[in-house]
Amino acid sequence: MSLRIVAASFALCLAAVAPGLAAPPGAAADAAGAAQASLAQAAPRAEPDRVVNDPTIYNTGPDGQVNLAQVNETTSLKHHSMAVDGKLLRFTAGAGHLVVNGADGKPEAAFFYTAYTLDGAPKNTRPVTFLWNGGPGSASIWLHMGSWAPKRLKSDAPTIINPAQQPDSFPLVDNEITLLKQSDLVFVDPPGTGYSAAIAPHKNRDWWGVDADGVVVADFITRYINQYNRQSSPKYLYGESYGGIRTPIVAKLLERQGTSRYAPDPTGKPPVVLTGVILNSPILDYASNCEMEEAVSCGGYLPSYAMMANFFNKSPARGSQTIPQYLESLRQFTSVRYVPVEAMTAGARKKFLDTQKGWVLLNDLVARAALDTLTWYKSFKQLPGDYRNELMPGYELGRYDGRMKVPAGNSYAPDDYINLAFLNQFKQLMPYYVNYRSASTYEPLGNAIYYWNWNHNGTTDPNSLGDIQIALTYDPGLKWLVMHGYEDNATPGYQTELDLIGVDLYDRIPVKWFEGGHMTYNTEASRPALEAVISDFYAAPPFGSDAQVAQQANAD
Repeated sequence: MSLRIVAASFALCLAAVAPGLAAPPGAAADAAGAAQASLAQAAPRAEPDRVVNDPTIYNTGPDGQVNLAQVNETTSLKHHSMAVDGKLLRFTAGAGHLVVNGADGKPEAAFFYTAYTLDGAPKNTRPVTFLWNGGPGSASIWLHMGSWAPKRLKSDAPTIINPAQQPDSFPLVDNEITLLKQSDLVFVDPPGTGYSAAIAPHKNRDWWGVDADGVVVADFITRYINQYNRQSSPKYLYGESYGGIRTPIVAKLLERQGTSRYAPDPTGKPPVVLTGVILNSPILDYASNCEMEEAVSCGGYLPSYAMMANFFNKSPARGSQTIPQYLESLRQFTSVRYVPVEAMTAGARKKFLDTQKGWVLLNDLVARAALDTLTWYKSFKQLPGDYRNELMPGYELGRYDGRMKVPAGNSYAPDDYINLAFLNQFKQLMPYYVNYRSASTYEPLGNAIYYWNWNHNGTTDPNSLGDIQIALTYDPGLKWLVMHGYEDNATPGYQTELDLIGVDLYDRIPVKWFEGGHMTYNTEASRPALEAVISDFYAAPPFGSDAQVAQQANAD
């Protein structure tokens, strides 16, 4: 891998209470969720609140490990009520560790997780969603605190209140579009992140690799299912950023394993392996991303460059087009006009650019992606870091959200804007809202990337496209959804589309775009649209079923 970008990579996904109870406009109706909410409203509390004070130290370094005897699997419990869409949701927040065993029955790791479960909902119809961030080496704090949990931090991207001072808090609000309306939520921290650690004799670094990571995360899901009798529940995976590699691998492993490692379901209901997969700002192929591999085309980034330029009012080519219309025109411009010239040898490209047609192309590039004709003439292929440096002279732009900017040389980078507040408020949230306290130091973003074993399917430029195909072979009805932000300069959405086109999956796996960067849910204006798309996804029948075909025909 010629350009790993170790320090930055995908390591975020870096990367006082004010209730917000307004119903989001345009959210899809979910009859099952409404029924579950009605049940939850009258459901008795099964267990009283329980506080967990965990004295065990979970070492998250590369050689970190914990002895099996030190792991306390007691889960904290705290019951809550929350008004959403005119209904009272009663749910339980809990956190703790589960010892994960391999297929051989031997302990692998102690996984820390936080779960939000609706009270009183029948487990055989109530979905459960497992969520993680990326990195590799990132805990799930970014999704947990910013996206779909019952509480969230309102960071209001791309606003930067004061470039001179990194904020230590944001408003903590009731999440009016929490996915708890559709599914129970389990936020997962892989070994070496959060409060999770390998179990001796294993060390954290034993699980720091594309294949090993997929195995141990899949093993956690199996353990959680058996521990909480979720064998018959509909099951979803939600992965962000490097989660685009991890999640399809986990899906493949779970589908291949089937129900062979499920404990007997005391309800006697039919078991369910997997129902759907959501990928948020994923990378699917390191070898096709020009930030990872300089030798490949940067065409996958060009629409995102143009969207960044449009945000800063430097893209006159958009004219009166809507953003979706402009995106489609950028796809066409990139594939038909830009990429063929970028693919030329240096000599042939210079010869072409010296012609009248060449200068027309350069001027058209400027009208879309800004900069100037001389810059494009000299560097027709703009690497992402170079483009960010050129677009707004005197400012540093965010890699994760190209709309965010701070003065060059600022005391913190735009990508780091939320880090301090998210960690501070996570540590405050866990004791009072989840009843969990730990003697350990929570690791939001470790150094696993420096030790990561990138080998997967015979290459050190991993991709998960083959894993998606295998998962679909096991379960052709498995639902998939991909979501991207227009101004994401780390994992651009058009590159994902090209990757899917390359393996004939573009028509099978929908890619939805939203205003924002890598973490689209941090953009307030995009949240209702995100909820509508995700709600429809949960409500949709299996792909290829008679119900799905009829639904698609009606939509067309």
